[in-house]
Amino acid sequence: MTGVRRSAPALTALAALAAVLLVLPPGPAGELPQWDDLVLAATAAWAAWRCSALTRSMRHRDRLPWQVLGAGALVFAAGSLATGTGIGAELGGQAGGPGLGDVLIMLASFGPTVSAALLGGRVPGTRWPVLVIDGLLATVALVVVADVLVLSPALAPGALADDREPLLLAYGLYPAVVVGVVGALCTVTTRAVTRSATGIVLVTGLLALASGLLAVHVARPEPGWAAAADVAVVLALVSGVRVVQLAAGRPAPSAADAAVAVNPAGAVIVVVALVGVPVALLTALVRGMPLHVGAVAGTAIVIALLLLRMVGRIRDAGRAREDLVRSEQDFRGLVEASSDGVAIVDADLRLEFTSPAARTLLGVADPDPHPLLLDLLHEEDRPRVRLELTGAVGAVTPTLQLRVPHADGEPRELEVTHHERPGSGRRVLHLRDVTTRRRRERELERMAFTDHLTRLPNRAMLFQEMAAPSAAERRLLVLDLDGFKAVNDTAGHESGDLLLVEVARRLQGLLRTDDLVARLGGDEFAVLIAGDEEAGTEAAQRVVDVLGQPYRVGGRTFSVGASVGLCRVHPGGGQLAFRLADTALRAAKQAGKGCWRVHSEDRGGQAAATSDVAAALAGGEVQLRYDVVATSDTGLITGVHTAPVWAHPELGLLPAAELWAAAERQGQDGALQQWLIRQACAEVAALDGELQVGVDLPPRQLRADELAGEVAAALAGSGMAPRRLVLAFDEEVLQTSSAGLIPALHVVRAAGVHLCLNDFGMGSTLWSQLARVPLDTVRVDVRGLAAPDDHERTMKVLTAIESSAAAFDVYTLAGEVGSPELYDRIRTQCRMAVTGPVLPVGLSAPQVATLLRHPSATVVAASVPRPRAEV
Repeated sequence: MTGVRRSAPALTALAALAAVLLVLPPGPAGELPQWDDLVLAATAAWAAWRCSALTRSMRHRDRLPWQVLGAGALVFAAGSLATGTGIGAELGGQAGGPGLGDVLIMLASFGPTVSAALLGGRVPGTRWPVLVIDGLLATVALVVVADVLVLSPALAPGALADDREPLLLAYGLYPAVVVGVVGALCTVTTRAVTRSATGIVLVTGLLALASGLLAVHVARPEPGWAAAADVAVVLALVSGVRVVQLAAGRPAPSAADAAVAVNPAGAVIVVVALVGVPVALLTALVRGMPLHVGAVAGTAIVIALLLLRMVGRIRDAGRAREDLVRSEQDFRGLVEASSDGVAIVDADLRLEFTSPAARTLLGVADPDPHPLLLDLLHEEDRPRVRLELTGAVGAVTPTLQLRVPHADGEPRELEVTHHERPGSGRRVLHLRDVTTRRRRERELERMAFTDHLTRLPNRAMLFQEMAAPSAAERRLLVLDLDGFKAVNDTAGHESGDLLLVEVARRLQGLLRTDDLVARLGGDEFAVLIAGDEEAGTEAAQRVVDVLGQPYRVGGRTFSVGASVGLCRVHPGGGQLAFRLADTALRAAKQAGKGCWRVHSEDRGGQAAATSDVAAALAGGEVQLRYDVVATSDTGLITGVHTAPVWAHPELGLLPAAELWAAAERQGQDGALQQWLIRQACAEVAALDGELQVGVDLPPRQLRADELAGEVAAALAGSGMAPRRLVLAFDEEVLQTSSAGLIPALHVVRAAGVHLCLNDFGMGSTLWSQLARVPLDTVRVDVRGLAAPDDHERTMKVLTAIESSAAAFDVYTLAGEVGSPELYDRIRTQCRMAVTGPVLPVGLSAPQVATLLRHPSATVVAASVPRPRAEV
């Protein structure tokens, strides 16, 4: 559109100059040169040049109508030049005959007509027979009007010399022909070309005006008529350029631009032409004007064409009606054959139409084919469904779930998608029976969060409950059985399983309904209760007392006890609470078993209350500690696993869990996350060019929306390759973080960063996370695979996990390996990375650098090409 604005002054100046020159009286006939024709030639040449320049910026398929318009201007320029200079004065050598210039001008005058035909052909569903009939109808009607009102009086006997009658006929009939044809072609267009079609009608109308003025000049040879005709031609040329400019400046067409629209300019021409016939005939009768045979014949042709058009419309209407009936029958057959139900409800939610499947799904009885939808639903669902279907715009949801009572007692569950029919107040419902699918989903969910032996919630459910917000104080009890190994050794694992089932039954019986009892694995259980410390200690004592009573299982009596560790659960501190309760449990066992202990040293809470995490980050109190990761077969250092610690001036060295808890309480978890990733990348990038670094993403505190940007900034600032950074997380992170975490992980993985799932095999399922997240590594905590000294079972499970993960091209990392014997077994039987107390842990960055230069007997320096291994 910038080009259009810049050309507007040039257009105005050119039109004004042409008008001044053209109002000058032309020279006498036969005198050369004819200045008015030369000015027309220059104006037409300029118009042709501008059209050519503008069409080059258009899409190839949009150029043709405007190229034809530009070509017409070029031919007109050639014809005017020939007329103005006398070149080819008489074509064929006959005096008084049309010259070369006249022939070229005649050809050029039909350029807009061809452009209109090209535009009309772009309308979807264009039917050329109908366009031809409409064009003939409008053209003949205008010819009749022109003949009756203009030509017949002008061609009366003696009114005009015989040699000028053909010229008068040509100039007089041209407007009727071109205006009628262009009006019919431009009546129906697409929205994309409506303005362009209107411009073509305007250009055609100006050319028709010029032809009519020349006809008057033929009948009354006065210079003013010819000058007015020349001005009309100049305006037509300038308007043509303007039309091409508008077409070139249009934005890319959208789907709405392809819609068919009626062009008012074309419709007015057709209507005026048809109305003009009876008006002209009536005027002739009233004024006593003679009607020639041509006028009568033209009127008959108009009537015949109207009849033909009417027959065509009747036939088209019949075909449309047949297509509509056929489509309705096909749609009805499709709806009735579909297993999904289709229903239509009115504004009061009364069923107006129900397909057979919908009647079955909703339980519609034959005596009442149009009941209220709400009367068919489960009573509890009625208020919600009414609100979702008839509520405010924000309350209406596109998909809803509802239940319908069923004869077998269990309600049928339906999934309904719906949309409103605009302007009708009705809503179309698509119903699908999802009862079986929902039952399976609930069963899978129950299996994912339930221990298969005791039917208690498992570890995943426990951590999900601890992650959920709660207004009341909560306490976590972690317990295991004292003497359970002896039961397995003396009576067998079957008796041990029966004993675990009995323990689960006793735990459920002695606690409140709202308390959560979970089995963590083996003989470990956990209890989550609501209450203060007194309630927690009371529950812990009940657990010790009840579980210490003898058990009668499998025909034998066993005496086992329970040791309990107790701590408070802080918001977002599920992992921290579990570790603190586990620490208290170890203290209970060290105290002689069969007792409980409370972990009351909440150093994270004390640090949050007395110190500022942001100041600690700025002051260097927060530091990174590294655990070495090495390959099991060669002992080669391949990476380090890092965690932040807080060197608190009063409380000593606080571990990562307590640091995260303090940061979360002060709202500094986002700043800590950003610092951790940047500091780890910066320190490891300075150590070695191939060493990988694993960074744990904390649960609850994770800022998923900022993760991708922080990782990119850290890598750019440190200059470290993305493949050297490994983001590690566990299932609790995936379950408790926002929905934006999975997309963020996909983004960082696409950038080259590696992803590691911690505690693989300890969560709800082995495989679900492999489908959700593009993992590179899974980290297995070997402590949870078997009893501490049962290395045989540990290796069986570990090798099975390694084999399964390898099928997904996922590398396995054995974590928390603390036994040299287990380490040796992993080195001989597996090909995976290892980390844990058996290797150097808790190192600072300078200590890691020293280890790389002077490796210990356990690990070797990273001085040779490394096999694939990831943190």
